Amino acid sequence: MKRKTFFRMLLMMLMLAAATEGWAVTSGSNPETMLIQLDNSLKEKNKYEKQKLENIARIKQKLKSEAGTGRYAVVRQLYREYSSYQYDSAYVYAREMGRLARSLRSADYQVEGQCAIVFCLLSAGLYNEGSDALDSIDISRASAPYRKIFFTTAARFYYDMADFTHANPYMDRYVRQGGIYTDSLLHYLSEGSRDWLYAVGMREMKERHYDTCIRYFNALLKRTDTDTHLKAIVTSSLGWICLFKQQNEEAVSYLARAAVYDNQAATRETTALCTLARLLYQQGDIQRATEYVRQSLANANFYGARQRIIEVSGILPIIEQDRYSIMESQRNAMATTAVIAVLFVVALLVSTWLIRRQMKKLKQAQSVIAERKAQVEQKNAQLTEANKIKDEYIGQSFYTNAEYINKVTKLYRTIDQKIAARQYQDLRSLLKESELIAERKSMFADFDKTFLNLFPHFIDQYNCLFADAGDKGGADKSKTLTTEMRIFALIRLGITDSERIAKFLNYSIHTINTYKTRVKNKSLVDNDQFEARIMEI
Repeated sequence: MKRKTFFRMLLMMLMLAAATEGWAVTSGSNPETMLIQLDNSLKEKNKYEKQKLENIARIKQKLKSEAGTGRYAVVRQLYREYSSYQYDSAYVYAREMGRLARSLRSADYQVEGQCAIVFCLLSAGLYNEGSDALDSIDISRASAPYRKIFFTTAARFYYDMADFTHANPYMDRYVRQGGIYTDSLLHYLSEGSRDWLYAVGMREMKERHYDTCIRYFNALLKRTDTDTHLKAIVTSSLGWICLFKQQNEEAVSYLARAAVYDNQAATRETTALCTLARLLYQQGDIQRATEYVRQSLANANFYGARQRIIEVSGILPIIEQDRYSIMESQRNAMATTAVIAVLFVVALLVSTWLIRRQMKKLKQAQSVIAERKAQVEQKNAQLTEANKIKDEYIGQSFYTNAEYINKVTKLYRTIDQKIAARQYQDLRSLLKESELIAERKSMFADFDKTFLNLFPHFIDQYNCLFADAGDKGGADKSKTLTTEMRIFALIRLGITDSERIAKFLNYSIHTINTYKTRVKNKSLVDNDQFEARIMEI
C-alpha cells in the first residue's frame, strides 16, 4: 500500500513538473501590458458591479417562493455572493443559514452555517470572535462534504492568523495548525483535483516551500474548472512569492492579473491591488500607486474589513507624502523657471519702458511742435483778420475823416461869414442837435457797413443763438445792426471794455451792461459762454 502511494505521488510530481517550465515563476505577460489591462478593467468597475447586483437581485427573487431546504439553498447562494463582496450582508445571510439549519435539524447545514460565520468574521478582521465561533463547531455528526467545508475554513483561519500575526513563535504555530487542518482536509479531496491542488499549494506556500507551491498553482491555473475568484487568489499568491524571490517584474504582472480577476468578480475583500500599489510605489510609479491605494481603501471600506482598512490606511499617507514631495519638487522647478521667465519679462518690460519713454518724449516734442504750429496758425489767422479789419477801418476812416473835415471846413466858413455879417440868429440855427444825431446815425451806418463787409454772416449766426425771431435782436432787411448787435460786434472786434463801448455808442456804462445781460438771458447759450460763441463767428 505504501509503495502504491509512493508511485502515485511520484507520478503526480512528474505531471506537475511537465506542466511547468522550471523553478522560476513565469507569468507570461509584460508588466506594463498587465497594468494597462488593469487600468482598463478598473474603468469598467461599475459594469462588473452592476452585473453582480443584478445576479444578487435574481437570487433574492427566488427567495420569495422558496421554503425549507430550497430556501436554505437560496440563502447559501446569497451568502456566497456576498462573502467576498460585503461583510454586513454576508454575515446576515450566514446567520440566516444557521437559523434555517437549526429549524431543519440538519447537522450538515449547521456546520456549514457556522463555517460561513467564521469566514465572515475572519474576512472582517474579527479574529477573536472568529476563533470562538470556530471552536464551537461540532462536526461529529456531519457528513464528509461538510467536514471538508469545516477543515477548509479552519485551515484558512489559521493561515490568515499567521499572516496577521507575522511574528514568531506565534506565526509558525499558526502555520503548523493550519497545516494540520490541511492534512485533514486532503483526506476528503480527490488527489489532483482543483481543490486538492489549491489546498496543497497553499500549504506549501505557508510553509515557505515556494518552488513546490509554484508548480501546484501553475497546474491549477491551467485547469478549465478554475473560476475567476480562485484565479484571483492563486495569482495574488504567486505575486507574493515573486516578491519574496525578488522577481519584481513577475510580481507586478501576477498582482495586476489578480486585481483584474478581483475586479471582474466584483470582489471587495482583496489584497492584490494594495500589494501592487506598494510595489509600484517602491518602483517610483507614484500616480498609479496612489490610484490603486485609493481603490483598495474604497474596497476595504465597502466590505468592512478592519484589518484591510488599517493596512491600506498605513500606506496611503506614505504614498501621499512622496507624491506631495514630487509635486513640491516639480513646483520648485516650475517656480525657478517662472523666476527666470519673470526676470526675462522684467528685462523686456524695462527695455520696452525705456523705448516707450523715448517714444513718449518724441511724441511730446511732436505734440509741442504741433501745438506751437497750431498757435502760430491761429495767431496768423488772427493777424490776418486784424489786418483785414485794420485795412477796412483805416480805409473807411480816411474816407470818413476826409468827409468830416470837409463838413467842418464848410461849417467853419459859414460860421465865419455869419459872424462877420453879424448874423447871430442864423449862426445859432446852424448848430441844431438834429444834425448831430443824423451825423451819429451816419457814423453807425458806416460802422455797420464796414463790419458786415468783414463779417457778412454775423447777423445770421448771431440770430442762431436765440430760440425765436422775437429774441434775435430785430435786424431789418437792410442788414443794419441793432444796438444789441452793435455792442457784440464791437466785442467781436476785440473791444471788450464797457466804457469804450459806451463812449462809441453814446450810452452810459450801466445801459451797455443792461443790454448785454438782457441779450445773454434770452440766448440758448449759457451766459458764461455767450461772448466766446460771439468770438467764434
